[in-house]
Amino acid sequence: MTTSPLPGEFEFSDDDLALFGRVERVSDPGELIAAIPALLGFHPSNSVVALSLMGASASTLGPVMRHDYFPSVKGKPARQMSAALRQFAAVCDGEGARAVVLVVITNCSTAETLIDETIELAEVFEDMLGGTCVDLADVLCTAAIESGQPWTSVTRSIHRGTLPDPASSSVAAAQVLGGRVIRRSREELVRWVHGAARNHDAIARLIASRRESSECSGGSGRDAAVQRRVDLVLEHVRRVEAGTYYPDPQECADLVVALTDVHVRDVVLGLAITSVAAHAEHLWLVLTHEVPSPERAWPATLLGFFAYVRGDGPLAGVALSAALSADSEHTLAGLLDLSLQSGVHPDGIRDLAAVGLSIGESLGIAGLPPALPSGS
Repeated sequence: MTTSPLPGEFEFSDDDLALFGRVERVSDPGELIAAIPALLGFHPSNSVVALSLMGASASTLGPVMRHDYFPSVKGKPARQMSAALRQFAAVCDGEGARAVVLVVITNCSTAETLIDETIELAEVFEDMLGGTCVDLADVLCTAAIESGQPWTSVTRSIHRGTLPDPASSSVAAAQVLGGRVIRRSREELVRWVHGAARNHDAIARLIASRRESSECSGGSGRDAAVQRRVDLVLEHVRRVEAGTYYPDPQECADLVVALTDVHVRDVVLGLAITSVAAHAEHLWLVLTHEVPSPERAWPATLLGFFAYVRGDGPLAGVALSAALSADSEHTLAGLLDLSLQSGVHPDGIRDLAAVGLSIGESLGIAGLPPALPSGS
């Protein structure tokens, strides 16, 4: 195999990782592997991770992608694994990456088996990159991302080392400083998004009653109704901003009925690029916990959208999966999930938020915060 040399250091810029003005540098493959949990927001296991490298010197980290690992079948990568590698290559090429590092994380029966399977993946991935301008910088493998765990590079010649403590990496410190939680596994992230149902039956009855009441009362003008519902959402976002907050069942029902108005939904998408984005995202998480299916698809979709806009792909994926589990025909959730799986950059999704604020302005909706400058 012919590969380009591994760059001497990787630069994690505040633009790519939202590290609040800090630039973190990693000069060792072991340090790069140890940074992956901070980049994803959880410790991956049985995974293949692709880290794209941008810029003329291939020293700036671009999109980071993960897929479940599937062992080889009869000496060839599994069908799912080949499809994942093909998608990695397409995203790297589409984003204009100069190089990519592939990391295999799985606990095979022996270290030799892990190395052999990683070499097979490396050869297939290099062939897929052959029609692009993306170089394969390195292919690394380890049984787990834990302190002291051996890692191996299978490119050029076998090169080995041991992982530092992932919790002590400069990237992890920067992410935690920025308020991001690094979870022990993807399963833990899934449990956090789904939460524990407490009042599903009561809220379902209240939603039905609220809708029946709305139908009986008729409408007093679409714009006025949208304004009232947006006001309700903004009131609860401000309550989140003010401190400890948890809506009661009636408030959950009122909020989700408001959000099922597509005009309201479109307007509140715009909050993802305003100063209240984090508070609104917390509200969507609470409603995703509390609201039963199929209505929980609405707050779960908003949760996925807000995470997507700020570049948190793993959370976006889990939230959109929750939305589609609640309602498999939810149009926006399906479109966002397709965009995420296709590697559409968050900037393209951010444009939808800008459209949401424009819709609010065209409807004369008062009280919406202004958009923050791009990159804030």
